[in-house]
Amino acid sequence: MNPVVEIWTWGANSHGQLALDLTCEQIDKPTKLQTEFYDKIKQIACGGAHSVLLDSQGKLFSCGWNSKKQLGHKTEVYTFSRIWRLSGITFTNIACGWDFSCGVTDEHYLFVWGSNSHGQLGLPKDHFGEYVEPIRLQVNVCAISMGLRHTAMINSKGEVWTTGCGRHGQLGLGENTLNSDRFQKVPKLTKISHIACGQNHTVGWCSEENALYVWGDNRHGQLLLNSQEYKKIFTPQKIDISVRKEVKKLLSGWTNVLLWLHDGSLLTWGRNNKAQLGTDAEFSGKIFNIKLPDDRQVEDVALGSEHTLCMATDKTVWAWGWNEHANTGLPYTEEFIRCPTQVPIVTKSKIKQIFAGGAHNFVVIDYDLESK
Repeated sequence: MNPVVEIWTWGANSHGQLALDLTCEQIDKPTKLQTEFYDKIKQIACGGAHSVLLDSQGKLFSCGWNSKKQLGHKTEVYTFSRIWRLSGITFTNIACGWDFSCGVTDEHYLFVWGSNSHGQLGLPKDHFGEYVEPIRLQVNVCAISMGLRHTAMINSKGEVWTTGCGRHGQLGLGENTLNSDRFQKVPKLTKISHIACGQNHTVGWCSEENALYVWGDNRHGQLLLNSQEYKKIFTPQKIDISVRKEVKKLLSGWTNVLLWLHDGSLLTWGRNNKAQLGTDAEFSGKIFNIKLPDDRQVEDVALGSEHTLCMATDKTVWAWGWNEHANTGLPYTEEFIRCPTQVPIVTKSKIKQIFAGGAHNFVVIDYDLESK
């Protein structure tokens, strides 16, 4: 039986996070994975130097850095390997932080594992060590995001709950709660539809209000407030950014934020020291509307810590931002890629999915597309 998917990968590979069965500083060009998957891939989440894969049957696989047990394995592995201790459970969503991971089940339960050094897994530190093997939490989860040392989730009521480090205000729980080792409800937030964690900040979107809510570190203008006056925001602030279109995705890098709208617009703001906003314009604390060359329309977009990957409707892939580890798939002689530039992926089949995180990327090609 031949695999139904083909995976290409590139970028940082210091701990084997690209699943190529080797470790090295970086893989400079998009490289085809030798994969044994016979099921379609639903999602790939990328952490600081580890990766977790969710297939269409709800099974989980992982590879890469395992210093804090973030793989759900006993040891590091350099190819996607089944997380057997989570077998028999059907997962529908996954997320990775810097050195921790999670999976959401079809019954909306949350499993967490990896580093709990700052309580980012929502587990009381008095009863759990700094490294945690997969464990189920009694919480209801509809959406989840993980940052450097904190986690934010949305439940079925549209409430936001956070846990972990809050030193910069990223928990949204006020100036008196700078750390939490269990999920706590963020006050005054209801009917939030999208959530995204940055390095030390959190952003949420309310579709009913067409409003952005922001809290945490604002030193680089990533919260769209005056960075001199508001360096840290400890409780959510509502911002009207004059968006009236449906939001498809709200994403965050370490210090930048991106909104992908239903009309295809890409709105981005925050830090631009590594060209992560995809523009040559000087940082001015404003929102930029990024367009792909030749009026191409966006089919999907993914963010790493300081780079962006974008797929157009013609199935071409574009990248911009930090390129130190060839994270953009372009020659690493260029430290920054300042505007959307096509990634050279040579394949006869059509690209279906893109995933990015940390400084690495995955592109999935589905052979079923050829017969349609």
